[in-house]
Amino acid sequence: MRYYPICLDLEGRPVLVVGGGIIAEGKILPLIEATAAVHVVSLTLTRKLQTLADSSVITFRQGEFVPSDLEQKLLVICATNQQAVNEAVARAANERGLLCNVVDQPTLCNFITPSLLSRGDLQISISSSGKSPTVAQRVKREISALIGDEYETLLEITAELRAEARTLIPTFDERRDFLKSFVESAALDLIRAGKAEAARELAQQMVATYRSENLREQILH
Repeated sequence: MRYYPICLDLEGRPVLVVGGGIIAEGKILPLIEATAAVHVVSLTLTRKLQTLADSSVITFRQGEFVPSDLEQKLLVICATNQQAVNEAVARAANERGLLCNVVDQPTLCNFITPSLLSRGDLQISISSSGKSPTVAQRVKREISALIGDEYETLLEITAELRAEARTLIPTFDERRDFLKSFVESAALDLIRAGKAEAARELAQQMVATYRSENLREQILH
């Protein structure tokens, strides 16, 4: 395995995208969702990217890439159809020790972006290690049919329960087992049946049961 999977917190962090076409747009929109500070260098922009630039959602410099564009950037994505530009960006990024992705050219990359399936804050990454994006897309379609929006709700309820468990349950192992028991309970089936509130009630019943059992143990000791 050549690549090490990682999730980056890009909130407010400066990233550079070289290129302003439809492929670059597809790379820029997820960066905006991740609240990165997106800087774009290109001769032209798609209509949507121009709107984002006009509204200052992204920072745009019209022109050709120059190495100084990389100053104070965390990573760079190059999405052009010009091989000389792609190679120049990769070379300049490597000289500065930056994370660099050149779209559809793994040999010029030191990181790749996986195909992503999102259900709220639940993210499932599918990667072919750059060998076949079409295979990754098929796997994504198959997983998408199995993992529906009910998992987004399950995650939300479990996150609420986890926050409560941190103040209620003293050890990591106990918290892990407690949360696992909820995730493996009937909660998901309830959510699928349109009974999300019943799933929340189940979570609170588990909390109440833990409190009762813990109190009884304290009394006995």
